[in-house]
Amino acid sequence: MKYPVFICDDDPLQVNDIVKMIGMAEKILSDNFEITFDTVTANDFKTAKKYLRDNVVTGGIYLLDVELGKEVGQNNGFDLAEIIKSQDKKAQVIFITTHADLSLISFERRLGPVDYIVKPRDENDHDRFKQRLVATLEVSISNIKNFDYTEKLTFHYKVGRQVRNVNIDDIIYISTTSTPHKLLMVNVNGQNQFFGSINQYAKESSALVKISQSCLINPKNVELVDLPNYKVTFVNGDVAEFSQSAYKTMQHLFDKIKS
Repeated sequence: MKYPVFICDDDPLQVNDIVKMIGMAEKILSDNFEITFDTVTANDFKTAKKYLRDNVVTGGIYLLDVELGKEVGQNNGFDLAEIIKSQDKKAQVIFITTHADLSLISFERRLGPVDYIVKPRDENDHDRFKQRLVATLEVSISNIKNFDYTEKLTFHYKVGRQVRNVNIDDIIYISTTSTPHKLLMVNVNGQNQFFGSINQYAKESSALVKISQSCLINPKNVELVDLPNYKVTFVNGDVAEFSQSAYKTMQHLFDKIKS
């Protein structure tokens, strides 16, 4: 699998050194993963920002020099990380720094990096840097793979500015309400309302099945399918009607329940 890698450091020699290390890491990690690192570099904030805006990727690995600017908030690695996090939800950010402890700043800005790697000062540091980089790249790849798996099991929806997550298996059904664009989610723990559309979430959640223009169901939480009356009963006792266009899907579900 190909993984995009983006490096931003204002020291060209450092960038070249990291590129070589990534090539070495690709060979080492290929023993456990079928991987290729597609590496792009930048030497300043402006160039990096333009590239990131023009080339949005998903599941990238980003090695960012923290000290691109003199202060936090003035065109440095933290600022690039904020841009990255806003457009790549799988982003694996690795900060490269001369400071050993920057975790508080990172926490306050909700950046969640994979690691901080301190720049080498001598040959011994250089060897430790290589080892740390290889190990951190391996963690990043694992995180991306696990994200894909977890994403399939999780339903995401927005309430105001908050993004909330629900285990797909806990959802019984989602239906429209009398309020335009407002949906009702019924799950094993209760109910929630949020704005969206049935079609939108039908496309985003492959584990849920659209049975009408007004209802999206979790087949795992269906108790009974009444084919003659075009109705489905859920594990909580609620009943919903399904459309004629969903008949074949419900027939398949009926056969599965019966068996």
